[in-house]
Amino acid sequence: MEKIIKQENELNSSIDEIKEYRKELDVTYSTLVSKSTQLEYTNSLLEKRVRNLSNLNHISRVALSMFNIDKIVDTLADAYFVLTATTRISIYLWEGEKLVNKKIKGSIDFTESFSYPMYLLEKFTNEDYSKIYSDLSRKITILNDEKVIITPLKVKERQLGVILLVQNKDQLLEINNEMISALGIQASIAIDNAMNYAELLEKERISQELELASSIQKQILPKGFERIKGLDIATHFSPAKEVGGDYYDLSLKNNNLSVTIADVSGKGVPAAFLMALSRSMLKTINYVSNYTPAEELDLFNKIVYPDITEDMFITVMNAEYNLDTSLFTYSSAGHNPLVIYKKENDTIDLYGTKGVAIGFIENYNYKENSFELKNGDIIVFYTDGIIECENKNRKLFGTQRLLDIVYKNKNLSAKELKGKILEAIKNFREDYEQTDDITFVILKSVK
Repeated sequence: MEKIIKQENELNSSIDEIKEYRKELDVTYSTLVSKSTQLEYTNSLLEKRVRNLSNLNHISRVALSMFNIDKIVDTLADAYFVLTATTRISIYLWEGEKLVNKKIKGSIDFTESFSYPMYLLEKFTNEDYSKIYSDLSRKITILNDEKVIITPLKVKERQLGVILLVQNKDQLLEINNEMISALGIQASIAIDNAMNYAELLEKERISQELELASSIQKQILPKGFERIKGLDIATHFSPAKEVGGDYYDLSLKNNNLSVTIADVSGKGVPAAFLMALSRSMLKTINYVSNYTPAEELDLFNKIVYPDITEDMFITVMNAEYNLDTSLFTYSSAGHNPLVIYKKENDTIDLYGTKGVAIGFIENYNYKENSFELKNGDIIVFYTDGIIECENKNRKLFGTQRLLDIVYKNKNLSAKELKGKILEAIKNFREDYEQTDDITFVILKSVK
């Protein structure tokens, strides 16, 4: 009996051990199941990240291969919809002083643009731009369970714009935010590349147009006047930019040689346009009338005054030389005085008449002077690009230097004197940038 009881006790003990072991197995199983679930979730996130990375690389390649900003914006909007939990999207880009809506996807009730003065934008900090984007995000109507995510578009210190994403609050997961951030970086790079490409194309277009304008400007300069009855003539025109606001003109009518040199305020295309218009007007006035140089300026001023802007004006030295009588008549509209060397008494001086620039006063009577041009006399018409030429020490070439060069080389031909003037300007300026158009005309009497 004792043996049976002992066996029964041993059996009960074994059963208890088995139960304890079963409990341990259950705990182990639960732990394994939990870890397996976590592992599956982790693997799922990892797979999603891998897919997102693959999709991101594909989108990046596609966007970077595009140079049309509108197409890039369309591609990015689609990408945000597919790869993030976005339900609505609004994309704004900077176009100069304006923040312009370029794309909406989904129901967005606000698409207005904003303008800011350039002088303010130049002072803006990143915080200022962040405030603009934050204020803009509040313009979008959202539901209680929605939130607007602000994704600035920026490359280094260049502000490109902003992407506003509307999403449900409960979908703002870490992996979703990672994709939003990554897409924002790729979007910034793609848009920056496209903007740089567009700017490059625009610069090339402008450069080509300026080259054409420069070619046309040089083609309309008078030719064939190097030597006419009793005169040795040399001319020079060198714009500071591709096109300039200086011009000179020579024309022969009824044995009268008309010589005009002018300087339009400003530089570049606006000045060149006004220059071409001025040249045509004066040439027409000279061709259809028998006016004196002063009378031509009177009429020219009356025609131009109503249409010229307040910030623009034209200085003109207008002259006429009679090949038969050798009488030289000149009139100035606020232009630099003539440099005149007179061989008879071996003197050189400045000669001009009082007169305001064209476009200052509507009705103005210009004055004129005359003298007989004798053998060996020299007349130099010039614009302020010569006398205001600067060197690296910020010193000016000056009028006296021009007078000295002409006097020193008074026995040379007009062409040789031209070379001496250009050589002196080059030596004075050295490598310093030419900041103004350089134009001059030399007349030398060679009877």
